[in-house]
Amino acid sequence: MSPDLAATAGAFSALAPSYDATFGTNPVGLYFRYVVQERLRRAFPKGARVLDLGCGSGDDALYLAGLGVHVLAVDVAPGMIETARAKAAHLGIGASVVRFDVRPAEDLGALEAGSLDGAYSNFGALNCADLGAVGEGLARALRPGAPVVLSVVGPRPLPALVAEALTGRPARPAEVRVEGRVVPARPFAASEVAAGLGPRFTWTGVSALGVLVPSPAHGAWAARNPMVFGALASLEAVVRSWPVLRGLGDHVLMEGRRR
Repeated sequence: MSPDLAATAGAFSALAPSYDATFGTNPVGLYFRYVVQERLRRAFPKGARVLDLGCGSGDDALYLAGLGVHVLAVDVAPGMIETARAKAAHLGIGASVVRFDVRPAEDLGALEAGSLDGAYSNFGALNCADLGAVGEGLARALRPGAPVVLSVVGPRPLPALVAEALTGRPARPAEVRVEGRVVPARPFAASEVAAGLGPRFTWTGVSALGVLVPSPAHGAWAARNPMVFGALASLEAVVRSWPVLRGLGDHVLMEGRRR
């Protein structure tokens, strides 16, 4: 395993024991997850075989399993996979429906060509990945026409840009830290993701998560101000796909297909 992958695996494994109790209860994070899961529900019908790239503690995979979708969920962090497997066991969901594997998103070569009906990645897992390697493996594993849904951390979130103008603090920190450890990650614009994954994918929709609502880092504010947060979320649902604004989210949500 490369030093970068080892650093990512170690940081997120250290986070795994507290992840569901912290980020899993974050109002902004829950809002982001709801929006993405609605896209997943529409993209993947019952019986589809799909790949979860960077599954974390498994919430999206288990959500889809409840809808009758079969999921292969991978994550580079053993601690996250251990947490996800424990949640699946608690819910009585077996490996025939959801399989959790310790595997980086770049390592898809063992999957049978054309064996998957779709793929997705949520909450910026691909910001820590080699997009070229991911694209090559993903294009091989997906059947032609298979839908792909990705949520990546964006480079220029509008709320953070406003805060930067008012306070002088950078919109994005120079380093990404998880549990006090530096993680080799960088934000991506939709155009960078499309170019990185390569020409075997076509992208049909781009929208923003967190173009009006603050980032998950401000979850405590959202909890203290639920009416304001709710109003911002409702307005964001209207404007998130507008030109210009769709590229100014804390996360950028991309929908497309394998050619």
